[in-house]
Amino acid sequence: MPERHPHHVRLALATATAAALTGGLLGLSATTAAAVGTARAYTADFNGDGYGDVAFAAPYAKVAGQGMAGQVAVVYGGSSGLDPAKRTVVSQNTTGVPGGAEAEDTFGEALATADLNGDGYTDLAVGSPGEDVGSDVDGGSVTVLWGSAGGLKNGTTVKDPAVSSHDAWGKTLTAGDFNGDGRADLAVGTGSSHAYLIRGGFTSSGTTGTTLKVDLPEKATYGIDAMKSGDTNGDKKADLVMTYRTALDAAPGSWSKGVAYLGTTGGLETSVPRPLNGGTSIAVGDIDGDGYAEIALGNVFAKDDDHTGTLGGRVVVIRGSKIGPINGDVPMADLTQSSTGVPGTDEAGDGFGASVSIADVNGDGFGDLAVGVPFEDIDSAEDTGTTVLLKGSASGVSRTGATTFSQATAGVPGTAESMDYFGSDVLLSDVTKDGRADFTVAAAFEDEGVGAVTALRGSASGVTTTGARSFGPGSFGLARTYGGFGTGLIG
Repeated sequence: MPERHPHHVRLALATATAAALTGGLLGLSATTAAAVGTARAYTADFNGDGYGDVAFAAPYAKVAGQGMAGQVAVVYGGSSGLDPAKRTVVSQNTTGVPGGAEAEDTFGEALATADLNGDGYTDLAVGSPGEDVGSDVDGGSVTVLWGSAGGLKNGTTVKDPAVSSHDAWGKTLTAGDFNGDGRADLAVGTGSSHAYLIRGGFTSSGTTGTTLKVDLPEKATYGIDAMKSGDTNGDKKADLVMTYRTALDAAPGSWSKGVAYLGTTGGLETSVPRPLNGGTSIAVGDIDGDGYAEIALGNVFAKDDDHTGTLGGRVVVIRGSKIGPINGDVPMADLTQSSTGVPGTDEAGDGFGASVSIADVNGDGFGDLAVGVPFEDIDSAEDTGTTVLLKGSASGVSRTGATTFSQATAGVPGTAESMDYFGSDVLLSDVTKDGRADFTVAAAFEDEGVGAVTALRGSASGVTTTGARSFGPGSFGLARTYGGFGTGLIG
């Protein structure tokens, strides 16, 4: 395992597990539809069989001897849940995929899903922000892997429209129909203070719609930390949410901030940025069932690292409305592990909010909120990690009935061990086609950085451990080596 200082690992998890995530979307990613639904606005179905699928990455995996080249995987859903026997694994050495696996490409560090070419199958956009493009070191690349009846197949490069103006093209990704024309668009973040919105449609030959540069309201010290989309004002057009950090002139550390841009028939309304709380992870979904998506912003930073940070992590939920996200002085919820109804104790460095996801687990019409706490200690196991699931209600995030799941929970496969980082990413999405979101959890550093994924089922009474499954690279016939298997859950 390469040497990585624990602080650097924590920071990478805090900013990467949500990129997507994903989500995101971490999370939301998109098909061409942009309607809000409590059970998740956009469900990935790469093979078109009607069951939701889950994609994730091992961006630090060695491929053909190239360290941190990275690879991505899809596990397909079915009536009994995710089945690791039904999967596709892709790297840049896979036939039909552009490029080649090279050291430190980190293929899969960002993921987004959408039916980008309008053929009825969900496609997977993959960011490789460490990719060298000719003489452009760490210029980055974005590849679309195409869905088909047989699952993901072949790929096409998404052209960088301004190579010389940034590095890390593909650092963050998300997708959605931002102008309501029925075609999915792709938003691509960089290591600089801007992103790009690439309009659909997309083709396997590499053509796309027009490109719009989206500047952050101010300079971002480290580029865009997280990016997600969803419909916060119920107009059937996706809105874009991003977080970033700015440097402080007179003090060490940084200031984490967020911004939302509403979708319109002409595209994103970039002239009217909506300021939000900052964070390292984002989820978008309807918690109170009113047809407007809320924005959950997780922030794992401590005050020593970021002046918006807290002791053990924080999740702020911004209410959606007819006019979009309402930030104001009183958000829908401002949560730490010291908040009423939130299990656990607010302790230094727990990472509460390292990952977030919203969907309806029990089918009651309200989106539930899943929160990853990957650095939580359980007994003598340091940084083993846990997750918290908070119920949605007509009044927002409920302060009753919250549950926790970890590898110390009866029925959850595995054992709570130090530095597993269980909860490094979380995903609520329906993979069984029963109308209830299932719960997928990554422990991206299980077994000293190998990584593993746990799949739990949703039910009328909430998440259940009945039929729980856990799988790692060994389940896929892959080498069990350092790789961060499970990074960037998306579905």
